[in-house]
Amino acid sequence: MMSQFDKKREELLDEIRDILTNAEDLFDEKSKSGEAELKKLKEKLNSRVGDVKEKFAGLQEDVVASAKQVVKQTDSLVQDNPYKAVGVAGVIGLLLGVLISKK
Repeated sequence: MMSQFDKKREELLDEIRDILTNAEDLFDEKSKSGEAELKKLKEKLNSRVGDVKEKFAGLQEDVVASAKQVVKQTDSLVQDNPYKAVGVAGVIGLLLGVLISKK
């Protein structure tokens, strides 16, 4: 599951790097070229930004779906084993209390 997330994250980062490169080209070309070339570069940059937004939305949906699945599994586990869940929560609380009191 994390490998898919990491892969999509890397794709988004690569896309953002490309957008930044295109933005640099746009600024460089502004001083060198005419109005038509500038508009083409600007449209290309806007298109790439739109693509990144779509990919980010897809990644966000995947993360939300994964989180919902984990919550459902946790809820099911707690419902099936309520005493174990209370015991684990108590132990975690005790450990946190000990760690906090040492500071």
